[in-house]
Amino acid sequence: MHSSAPKNRTVVRSRNTVRLTRAALQTAYVVSDELGTTLAERLFTTPRRHTRPDRERAILASARELSIPVTLRAPRWNNAHLRVAAWAWGHGPTALLVHGWEGRGSQLGSFVEPLVAAGMSVVAFDAPGHGDSPEHRLYLTDLADTVADVAAAIGPVHAIIAHSFGAAAVLLAHPRSGLAAPRNILLSPNVLIDEALDRFAHLVGLDDTDRIALEARLAAQTSVSIADLALPTLTATRDDALLVIHDTDDREVPLRHGEQLAATWPNATLHTTTNLGHRRILRDPDVLALATTFATANLPAPASDLVREVDRQLAHPEPS
Repeated sequence: MHSSAPKNRTVVRSRNTVRLTRAALQTAYVVSDELGTTLAERLFTTPRRHTRPDRERAILASARELSIPVTLRAPRWNNAHLRVAAWAWGHGPTALLVHGWEGRGSQLGSFVEPLVAAGMSVVAFDAPGHGDSPEHRLYLTDLADTVADVAAAIGPVHAIIAHSFGAAAVLLAHPRSGLAAPRNILLSPNVLIDEALDRFAHLVGLDDTDRIALEARLAAQTSVSIADLALPTLTATRDDALLVIHDTDDREVPLRHGEQLAATWPNATLHTTTNLGHRRILRDPDVLALATTFATANLPAPASDLVREVDRQLAHPEPS
């Protein structure tokens, strides 16, 4: 008989964590509003790192390892420099994979094989505070700056495939750094940032005054306000092709995020799925096929295996 005990234990741990977090935060606000806002900001910008499953480690084992320099331009970091872990596969026009909050580049690893088979090179990275990259905090501006710097290092980029919070970073990287790609695939896009902030405030028990103070603190630290992140501001002038893929049963990022994104980006198509939720959508065969077809549109046919091997040898000669 199948047991649901492990899942139940995870739910209990999660609920206990939320209760403890709310209690700590309320205690901080009793001491002072400033202390409470500081703690709330730290909680909002500190991701948890999760262990890579075996399937992701296997995908990384087949890659060429990279270390890419990035600069965090938010006032909070004062142009701090660091290097993020990255990986590359294949040869040809480049597809950049962008993970979401508390994710890893290898979470999108299922896209590697079909894209490489279609004649593309693929690059994935771990954002600051995630996976194998350094630091412990991450603002949306940090992820946007990282996406832009990685794209500049590996460019030109033909296609960008981003998941969840990574989609918001891709949108922000355009006005912030001029990042653009001819083909864009945004999966389960978490792009209504005001809703994300409201959801966090509700989860940890912030009242309206405390939420407004947190919003002001985030704006001061990043020089980007919630109004700056409104979808019409970020998308109304885009003319690149966009495919939005969103599941109707996504409990973490509601479908309205994808619907509103597709409605405000002029050259966008919305494709909905069912019963895939927020993460299984990254491994679904039909989604992989659809994204690959869209990403490789208008590209020449892939080179033969012989030509690819010659290109590989020229790019990475064996040591003598």
